[in-house]
Amino acid sequence: MESVIRYYDGYDEASRLVRDNTGRLEFITTVHVLDKYISKDHQILDVGAGTGIYSFYYAEKGLPVVSTDLSPKHVEIIQDKITSGGYSNIIAERADATDLSKFKPGSFDAVFCLGPMYHLTDQTDQRKCISECLRVLRPGGVLAVAYINKFFILPYLVKSNSGYLTDQWVAKFLEQGGISSADEDCFWTDAYFHTPEEIEQLLGEQGVSKLDHAAADGIGVIMKDTVNRFNKEQFDSWVNYHLRTCSEPSILGISNHGLYVGRK
Repeated sequence: MESVIRYYDGYDEASRLVRDNTGRLEFITTVHVLDKYISKDHQILDVGAGTGIYSFYYAEKGLPVVSTDLSPKHVEIIQDKITSGGYSNIIAERADATDLSKFKPGSFDAVFCLGPMYHLTDQTDQRKCISECLRVLRPGGVLAVAYINKFFILPYLVKSNSGYLTDQWVAKFLEQGGISSADEDCFWTDAYFHTPEEIEQLLGEQGVSKLDHAAADGIGVIMKDTVNRFNKEQFDSWVNYHLRTCSEPSILGISNHGLYVGRK
């Protein structure tokens, strides 16, 4: 995972979900879905929290949150926000999503896993991550898992760079499912992409019952330039349309980010 850490050391994750309409759409959708299942008395573990945007969203609602990430840079940013904001209900910890042994079984009412599945390229590690999230989740608790859609990536890349339209890249996405930072012309870092069905199978195999499955940004990223030009009134109408359609299977299959919410 060192290549992943190096990537985020040079990336501005803090602004990703706030800098334009497309990013805001992902955030709006995620909290819209999560708010259905998160109660004011829930204790939350945010695994792979990035710089903590969802951690602080729920902390500001008064919920106790433990916010973790593998990146020391991200944990430092979260801690700085805690200190500067005077938060007393957030704890920042460095943690590996495949090893949550510092937390006791059944310690949390809700666990967010909204980043780790992007970068766990080994399927054994993916199952270990979900298993660890479930171990620290109380019976009946809520697990939220985000993923990047396998069917989105190639069309998105080809839209701006037709050099990715090769049989080798088609096979890499559809058959291997992931990319490596060591790949020639790697456009990101170590990453893995799931189909909606693969995520449902992965969670179902570990006994998670589905509550919700939504396209976090729908076709918004494919239409990024248009969506980012919307004025407030237009964007509000787009959000209205998106939230009413984001659980449609035909939309879910072409979204950049997917969000699965289940119950232990």
